[in-house]
Parts: sequence; structure tokens; C-alpha cells
Amino acid sequence: MQETKSSVRDKSPRNPYVSYMQGPVIVASVVFALSLLGILTRPEHMLAALWPANAILSAILVRNPRFNTLLGWLAACMGYVAADYITGSTPWVSLLLALANLCGVMVALMMLRRLCFEDISLLRPRSIGRLGIISFLSSIASGSVGAVVSGLYFGTEPVMGFLFWSSAEFANFVVILPFALTVSLRFAVLNDIVAMWRDAASGWEKVKPYMPVLAVLASLLLVQFVGGPGAIVFPVPALLWCALVYRLQVTAFIVFLVSQSLIYVLEFNLVFNLPAHMDAYWAVVSTRLGIALLAIGPLTVASINAARTVLLRQLDHAANHDFLTGLLSRRAFVTQGNELVDRLGVQQDRLSVVLIDIDHFKQINDSYGHATGDFVLAEVAEVIRQHLQENDLIGRLGGEEFAVLLPHISPQAAEDVAQKIRNAIAGAQIFGMGSMADTRIFITISAGVISRNLTSFSNLDQLILEADKLMYEAKRAGRNRVLIA
Repeated sequence: MQETKSSVRDKSPRNPYVSYMQGPVIVASVVFALSLLGILTRPEHMLAALWPANAILSAILVRNPRFNTLLGWLAACMGYVAADYITGSTPWVSLLLALANLCGVMVALMMLRRLCFEDISLLRPRSIGRLGIISFLSSIASGSVGAVVSGLYFGTEPVMGFLFWSSAEFANFVVILPFALTVSLRFAVLNDIVAMWRDAASGWEKVKPYMPVLAVLASLLLVQFVGGPGAIVFPVPALLWCALVYRLQVTAFIVFLVSQSLIYVLEFNLVFNLPAHMDAYWAVVSTRLGIALLAIGPLTVASINAARTVLLRQLDHAANHDFLTGLLSRRAFVTQGNELVDRLGVQQDRLSVVLIDIDHFKQINDSYGHATGDFVLAEVAEVIRQHLQENDLIGRLGGEEFAVLLPHISPQAAEDVAQKIRNAIAGAQIFGMGSMADTRIFITISAGVISRNLTSFSNLDQLILEADKLMYEAKRAGRNRVLIA
């Protein structure tokens, strides 16, 4: 009955107009909400201290190319204009301000689309540097148009208008773009934060994962209550600590929050507590540039740490997996297999062992070449993997021999798994390579299966040896068969 309902649901007609308008509606809504946030937080007679709309729009368009259409850009323009208009700007001024914002987004998008996936994901040490260059060029583009608009309608000196607008854009792009490019829409950041709590033990170990965050909060309190010209660098040690301890997405999120908090707090302190001899515009420009450059350090460390983690994971995979089939290497299989045997022995649970060998494999190498033989090994490994469960272990012991450990199943179920693998391999469509690409290669296997209730004295080597003897008996009995003790 469920299959019928599912098929009916899948065949139900979809409104193409609704699907076509979904992207522009999302873009317009996000831009409007973020622009309104920026406008409502700006000091009087100044540009917004917080302006996340441009950086987040750039990330949305590069991560969702289907939104990057003429209609999507018009929707973004409408979002900017609507936010400015309802907060008191005239239609023409709103439109020109939107044009300045879109110029920066356009430059950022053109350059971001040239980056590879690793750079977009900040998985290379140079990724933050490239994002810094993109942020600088997009802020120059946006600031050039913004300076003209500011001079025409607000009477701002062109040079100061350019510097003020560009510094604000640069600061916002540098601190927001890494977060916007790496954050997951599936709440990965929240999952990481929850996992830190779940993985912690009791007492001090439960507090330990939060120490970098607590250090960040303490540094922000110092910024608020101590103040002074050195306040801008108070959070740097804590942010570097976060970059070394947390995953890249979490660090980018923390840097984003801290930088936005510093921009908001320090700019408002400058506006309302500025010495008489100091120019407010220059002070704000200097503060914004300082905060942007402050964020680059922790983000670079986090990016290097993420690249190191990926490299270590790749090295670990290469050390523990067979390069040809992707299965566990003999050493890794024995290590994990012994752990499984020990665990099941304590529980006095059942384990089944299946030893598999490809029949007449030497003839395949001699007839079709070693490249084809390697391809056959990979195909057989994939067929075996498809018939196993998540908790099963499979490894390549060497040559054309494979071993499988099946916990918690009966002897009959283990034999059924082995028979299904044998039938699937016998019926697999495997062809030669090169000049023999049209020649089908018929593959068969012989397998030996044993199933035991384990005790604390059980030994993996002995279990494999018993299954190996059965496998050779299957070969002597004519091959292409499964024998079970």
C-alpha cells in the first residue's frame, strides 16, 4: 500500500511556475531581511555598521547556480530597494544604493566562480588569502559606485565616501563570506556544537570543549569594559584557540559573530565617545579595516587545520585500505577483526566467517592482461560490498582472496549471503579492456563459510584458517560453489 501511495505522489503534477519563482522569492526575501537588519543597526548619518546582505547574497549565488539568473538579480535588486525605501529613502536613491551593492556582489561572484571546490570550502592554506583578494576587489567596485551616490545625494566628499564605503564592504565580506560559504543548511554547525557536549565525559571533561568559547566571551567583556586602542586585538588569542580546537565551520561561525560584535560595539563607542580632535570617519574606517584583518588570522589557521585534517584522513584511509579495491587491507582487517572477535567473545555472540577466492584468476591475467585482472578484482569487491550490512567487515587478504566477517547472524543466513554473492558475481556483466572491450568475462568464485558462538578464548586466525580450508575444499569439489561447516 505504501508503494502505491508513493508512486501516486511521485506522479502528481508540479506547477512549473511555482518552481520557477522559488529561487527569486528566496533571494528577494533574504536580501530584504538582511538589508533591513543593516539599516536598522546603522549609526545616525553613517553607513550601516553591519551589512551582511552582499556577502551572503554572493555565497547564495555561487552555492546555488540555479538562482543566478536575470530574474534572481532583479529579485535581489527589489530586496535592496524595498528595505531602503520603507526606511525613508527616495526611490531613486534606493535604486542607486542597490546598484552599488550589486556591483560588489557581481565582482565577487565572477571571481568566486573561478575558484575550485577546495578553495570555496576553505580546505587549502591559501583559500583565505584568495577570499581576501576577492573581498578587496568587490569592496573597491561597490565603493566606487557608492562614493558617487554618497557625493550626489548626501554631500559626502568623494574620497572619504569611497574609503568609508569600501572599508565597510571589505570588513563585512572578509568576516561573513567564509561563514556563508561553509555553513551547512542542514544545521551541521549546530550538530557539531551538540556533538561537543555528547562526546564529553563528566566534570572537567564536560567543560573542556567549551573553554575556547568561554575565552572568546571573556575577551569580548574586556573589549566592552576596558576599551582603549588595544581593545580590538583582545579576542585574537581566543579565536586562534577556537581555530585549533573546533572544525572549520564552527570557527567561521564564531569569527563571524565576534567580528560583527566588534564592529557594532567599537563603532558605536567611537561615534559617541570620540575625542574632539579625531575625525569620526577616519576612526571608523580604521576600526573596520582592523577588524577585517583581525579575522583573517584565525580563519587562516582554521583553514590550514581543516586541510591538515583532510590530509590525515586520506593518509589513514590509504594506510588501512587496499588501493585497488577500496576494501580494508589485510593489516587493517586483522586489527578490526580481532577487536570484533574480542567484543563478541565477551558477549558470547555468534560470528560467521566467509573466505572467498576468484576461480582461475591466473587465467584471466594471462588471457586478458593484468589491467583487466585489476578491473575484475575491483568489480568483484564491489559486488561483495553491495551484499553486506553496515556492521559487516570485508577485507582483501591478498591476491584474489577476500574475507568477510558477519556478526550476529545464523549459519543459514551466512550461507545465504555467500550464495547471493556467488550468484551475483556469476551473473555480473564484466568485460575486457582495450581491444577486448566487447568480450564478456565470466567470473566464478569459491567460498568457505563457518559460523561459531564465540567465547573469550576465540581466535580470529583460527576462524579464518577453518574457513580457508572449506574454501579450498570447494575448489577441489569443482569450484563455483559455497561450502559451510
